Amino acid sequence: MWATLLLKLLLAAWIPLTGDEAYFYLWASYPAAGYYDHPPMVGWFLALLLQFGAAEWWLRLPAVLLSTVIGWSIYRLLYRRIEPTTAALVATLYLLSPLNLVAVLVTTDTPLILFSFFSALALLLALERGGYRWFLLSGVLLGLAFLSKYFAVLLGLAYGIFLLLVRRSGRNALGLLLLFLAVLPFAAITLWWNYHHCWDNVLFNLYNRHGGGGAGWSGLLQYLGMMLYLITPPLLWYGWQHRAAFWDRLKGGELFSWLWLLPISLFALLSFVAVIGLHWVLAFYPFLFLSLAVLLERRQLRRSITFMAGFSLLHLALLAVLMLLPLEVWQERQSSIHYSLVVGMHGDELWQEIEPLVGERQFATTSYSSSAILEYATGRRTAVFGDGSKYGRQDDLLTDFRQLDGRGVAVLLKGRGSSEQFLPYFDEVALHPLKTRDIDGYLLVGDGFRYDLYRDEVLRRVQQRFYRLPWFLPVGSCYFYDHYFPQQDVERLPRK
Repeated sequence: MWATLLLKLLLAAWIPLTGDEAYFYLWASYPAAGYYDHPPMVGWFLALLLQFGAAEWWLRLPAVLLSTVIGWSIYRLLYRRIEPTTAALVATLYLLSPLNLVAVLVTTDTPLILFSFFSALALLLALERGGYRWFLLSGVLLGLAFLSKYFAVLLGLAYGIFLLLVRRSGRNALGLLLLFLAVLPFAAITLWWNYHHCWDNVLFNLYNRHGGGGAGWSGLLQYLGMMLYLITPPLLWYGWQHRAAFWDRLKGGELFSWLWLLPISLFALLSFVAVIGLHWVLAFYPFLFLSLAVLLERRQLRRSITFMAGFSLLHLALLAVLMLLPLEVWQERQSSIHYSLVVGMHGDELWQEIEPLVGERQFATTSYSSSAILEYATGRRTAVFGDGSKYGRQDDLLTDFRQLDGRGVAVLLKGRGSSEQFLPYFDEVALHPLKTRDIDGYLLVGDGFRYDLYRDEVLRRVQQRFYRLPWFLPVGSCYFYDHYFPQQDVERLPRK
């Protein structure tokens, strides 16, 4: 356990901060009850850490400690239930999986996995020890998981099926009611925030981010391939050999087997109509190891550990190769990757070149990732200029373009061609090629920002694409209309 923890700390200090992580750093820098994309928990985690430092390894500490805490908890949970050596083998197998050994980046899944796991443990205690306080605790932890990411709803659905259909009893039905009552205050927080913020989370997660669905059977095959990667061939084979025992545990109402089987079965059905990403299943991954704990023999566990260690070493080797490749490798054929790497790995160096040109102007880039990374590297407010994308629109809450009317704005651009679209929005424009690490980048320095034109063209496109509400949602406050279109009623998406 300590060896894996040390390795993860080293990786956390070595790998540069990613765009998504910098975006969550941005959340933490402006604490709120919610954010454009997701509920607020990861922002709250990082806001607390920011009180003591902002180094990459420090901000990644929740992700680094997550698998260690869960691995130790798996061991302690199994220690008195099965033979101690087997408990240690199961915990080791969990800790050595690539998902836990190599993934040290902090994401919205970090608090989701933490609170989901301990919510399930509290439910186990409710079933074994009696006392409704454990149901209440499970509900509180599920509520915290809900404030981390909305996938917690699937865990709540699994609880409902399990307690009402698998382990049916009057006591469990009452316990389920108490559990969900404990969730309600946390759900109320995100409901209240969304009502007063354009229903951002609803628009993003249900409308704006999905450009298309899955591809029928190909979507299912993609999902099955992902599950083979997660479970690994040895565990899948040994699990198949013990399928009769696994079925008996399902019939006997074993909690963790159901908490693993129900979500992955639902995802299999959804794969026909939606692309199921790896992050969809992360909150349920620990339950796989707990469900296999009493099925596999020691010999099978040791063989699985050997495979898992080698599998993770392959991931570490590939990561090392990618990290050690010189930037020049990406410069010719993959200029966009080279640009992103220079911004991500050498943002402070890039800032030294452009800071004299930026001066007192508002600094901006054209993407949420670059803006977040450079704000982390420089400590200077970095806006998103232009239409942006469906991702990372938190800057809509942070930048008020009305206040920039007539002022200067300096925009970091990827490639010279992208400058043409921004020329009309300034009285005077100068374009400066950049030299840092041979980046294919330019700094557009514009003075006399024409806010009215920018609102009528760029912000109107943003409003049409991202800020039209579905017909069934009540109209609350919407900052985007309040700022830029105060005389206009909130528009609605057409009914389908």
